[in-house]
Amino acid sequence: MFSWPAFFGAALAIWLLLRGPAAETPILVQKVCRAAIAFFLYGGFLYFLKWNTFWRVIPSIGIDNRNKTEGFLILLSTLVWLVATLRILLRGFPIPSARSATLENSDPRRKRTRRGLTLTDVMLFYYSLKGK
Repeated sequence: MFSWPAFFGAALAIWLLLRGPAAETPILVQKVCRAAIAFFLYGGFLYFLKWNTFWRVIPSIGIDNRNKTEGFLILLSTLVWLVATLRILLRGFPIPSARSATLENSDPRRKRTRRGLTLTDVMLFYYSLKGK
């Protein structure tokens, strides 16, 4: 089962898309992209748990019962995925509270700009790897 790298690669591709061309899209499109990232990471982790090479290495750290450990990790990853997805989808909606009255008088929101990946960043990363 070598499909888990494809899932992680898809999550990385969507993240790069969200950092670049999709940075100025409407918030709904960004939320869908973030939810897709969470889904691909979740799916990739589940496929990674079915990878036999992973389970051949695990006994060396003291975990012997594969079924119990795999079940626990699936449960834990499902809960993390569910919380992350709900947080992504529900974040940004106005919730009335006492703080909303103070926020109305504050400065308008400034537009956030994202710093892109530059050639200098790539060269510094390359030379840091080359030096090792």
